[in-house]
Amino acid sequence: MQLYKKYLIIAAAAVTLAGTSGAQAAEKNYTLGSLAEGTTPFLVNTAFANAVNRHVPGHRIQVSAVGPATKHMLLVTRRKMDFTMAASTAYRLMFYEIGPFKKIKDGPERVKKMQILFSYPIGFYHPVVYESSGIKTFADIKGKTVFLGPPAGVATRNAAMIVEAMTGYKAGRDFKQVKLGWGPAQQAFQDKKFDVWITNTMPPSPAVSQLTLRNKIRLLPLDEAKFNHPRWRQYVAQPGRRQTYIDPKVYGKNMMNEKPVLSTGAMVGMSVRSDMDAELVYKMMKAFWDNISDAHALSKSMPDVLNLKTAVTNMYGDVHPGALRYYKEIGLEIPKTYTLTLAQRDAFRKKIKSKK
Repeated sequence: MQLYKKYLIIAAAAVTLAGTSGAQAAEKNYTLGSLAEGTTPFLVNTAFANAVNRHVPGHRIQVSAVGPATKHMLLVTRRKMDFTMAASTAYRLMFYEIGPFKKIKDGPERVKKMQILFSYPIGFYHPVVYESSGIKTFADIKGKTVFLGPPAGVATRNAAMIVEAMTGYKAGRDFKQVKLGWGPAQQAFQDKKFDVWITNTMPPSPAVSQLTLRNKIRLLPLDEAKFNHPRWRQYVAQPGRRQTYIDPKVYGKNMMNEKPVLSTGAMVGMSVRSDMDAELVYKMMKAFWDNISDAHALSKSMPDVLNLKTAVTNMYGDVHPGALRYYKEIGLEIPKTYTLTLAQRDAFRKKIKSKK
C-alpha cells in the first residue's frame, strides 16, 4: 500500500475508532476546523480529536478539513464552530481588520471570542515542482501556474510575499495563481495539472513523500541575498516566523535537491470558543497531554511538533481558563502571550492612511 494512502487510512481509522469507543452514547458533538489531510495541522487535530473521543466520555470531536483557517476562525467567533487552527499573524489581521478580515468591523471584540489552548509549529514551506518541469529556482516560475494556498488564506498571503521577495513577481501579472483549497490543490498537483505547489508542513511530509514514490521532484530554496527585499522584511516582521534547512534525504532518492533547502515557516495554535466550559476544556487538555504518546505515533515529526515546550511558545490572545488550569497543575509557566491594543490598531491605521 502506498505511504500516503496508508497514512490516511490510519488517521481516518483512528478518528473513527475513537468516535465509537464509548461515543455511541455521546451527548455532545463538536467541530474542529482543519487544513487538509497530509498537513501538520490535520495530524495535530486528528490527535486532539482522538484523545477527547477516547478519554472524555460523552463528548466527541469531528475534524472538518473544509475551507481555510481564516474561515474557521470566523466560524468560531460566530459560535458556529468549536475549535480551529489559528496563529498570532491571523490574530493580528483579525484585530486590525485587514487582509482576509478586512470586511469585519469588530476585530478587537471578535478576537476575544476565541482563546488559545496550545501552540505548535505548522511546519515549513515546501515549494514543490516536478524535476521534468525544468524549474529549479523561484525565478523560473515566471509564466507558470502556481498554488500559493487557498483563496483568502493567511498562508496564501505569506506565500505571495515570499515569492515577491525572491523574484519581484506578482500573481496575475507574472504567473497564474491556482485558486483551490488545500485538498483539491494537492490532488491536482499529483495529477500534474499545474506547475508549482507550495504547501506548509513539517518534514517529512506524508503528502510530499507520496509524490516521491513515483516522481522525481524538487524543492525551491530561499535565497538569502533577497532577505533585504521590503516584502521579505514585511513577512519576517510577523510574529512566530521560523527558518530551517530541509534535508532532502528525508524524502529519498527521488528528491533531486543535492543540498539542504533553506525554508521558512511559522508557529500556529489550537484555539477554542471562549465560552466553552472551563472544566470541560481542562478535561480535554488532560486527555490530550496525558496520552501524548498516541499523538506521537501518528508521524515521525509529531514528537517535535507536540511537546510541552512548544505548547506555550508563541501563544496569542487569551489562554482559555481550562488550559490555564492544566498548565498550572503540571507546574508549567506560560510566557506572556502576543496581544495587541486599540492604541496599536489606531497607530497602524494612521500609518496606512499616511501612505495613501
